[in-house]
Amino acid sequence: MKIIYKILNSAAVLAFIPVLLFLPMFRFIMTIGMNSSNILMSLLGSAFDINSVITQATGIDFSKLPETYTIPEIYNLLFSENATIGAAGFDISAVPEEIVNYFSAAAILLAVALFFAIVVFFVGLFTKKKLLTASFGALGFVSAFSAAKCFDHIAEQLVSGKLSLTPILEKLEALQDYASYLEYVNIDIRIFELSSAYTMLLVIFGAIVLLNIGFHLADSVSDA
Repeated sequence: MKIIYKILNSAAVLAFIPVLLFLPMFRFIMTIGMNSSNILMSLLGSAFDINSVITQATGIDFSKLPETYTIPEIYNLLFSENATIGAAGFDISAVPEEIVNYFSAAAILLAVALFFAIVVFFVGLFTKKKLLTASFGALGFVSAFSAAKCFDHIAEQLVSGKLSLTPILEKLEALQDYASYLEYVNIDIRIFELSSAYTMLLVIFGAIVLLNIGFHLADSVSDA
């Protein structure tokens, strides 16, 4: 029984690795066009294809970006040596402060959740305190859930249009020659949400809690 418990508990924790590497963490759909509230720019929009201009200047066709992203894909898009957006002169200082703050909080909370997953692995492997292990699993669940709340707050602001990504485009080095047009650009974020990887994180943490409580109850019955 003890060996089965250790195998199941370890397998549950190790399941985080393929989830974070291979399952999509974000789903993101947006369109870029000229602001229809400005009559001149709306008319110009038929002759001035902002998508084509951005694609030619940056090498990024925003209209053809994938719908879902894994964490490695996000890193490659923004920060890797061959980053697509990074090559266009992406600067984190161009991102509105509120977005940075909430996404940073979400990232920290997710890191805390993964720390608790590591703790669960070692506590479950080297001790018999299953309720303690379940407690760390519950803390991981709460941390991951709180991270989602931070993300959801900013996602709602972006989808509703209360926060705009246009300032980021305006500060891309590759688009400096088109600065006078970019103030009339309308970025319509239709969907921005956490995807299957995040759901699986919560499922795994929930499974860890239930597994440890279940084995604790089984031990209590066997000892009675």
